[in-house]
Amino acid sequence: MKHNIKEWVWCCEPCQRSKVQRHTEAPLGTFSLPDVRFQQIRIHIVGPLPPSDGCIYFLTMIDRFSRWPEAIPIADMETKTICRAIFHTWISRFGCPSIITIDQGSQMRSSLYREFSEMLGTNRIRTTAFHPIANGIVERFHRHLK
Repeated sequence: MKHNIKEWVWCCEPCQRSKVQRHTEAPLGTFSLPDVRFQQIRIHIVGPLPPSDGCIYFLTMIDRFSRWPEAIPIADMETKTICRAIFHTWISRFGCPSIITIDQGSQMRSSLYREFSEMLGTNRIRTTAFHPIANGIVERFHRHLK
C-alpha cells in the first residue's frame, strides 16, 4: 500500500504543484583554477596557541597553484596586525595576488581590510560561515601545525 501511495503522489499533478520541492539541488560553487603561481591565495588565522615570544596566533597563507604555505606568528588578531603581516611577508616577496580567499572573521570584514585590499587591487572572496571545508587547503595545513 505504501508503494501505491508513493507512486500515486508522484503521478498526481496537483500534488506535485503544491509540494515543497525537496528534490532540487543547487549546483556547487566553483572556483576558477589559477594558471600562474601566487595569483590566488587563501588566508586563515590559527590560535590561540601557547605563547612564544609574545605571539599566540598564526596567520596562515597558501598559494592555490603551487600550494606554497606560509605561517606567520602574530601577537593579536587585529586587522592592522594582519594587514602588516600580509604586506611584509607575502606581498614583499611574491607581489600582490589577484584573489585573496578569506573566512568570515570580523577582522577580514572590517573597513581597514577592505581599504587594504582595494589599495592592492585584489579581489576578496569570502567563504561560507561555519563551513571550514570551503577553505580546505588551509585547514589541511593546520593539521601539520598543531
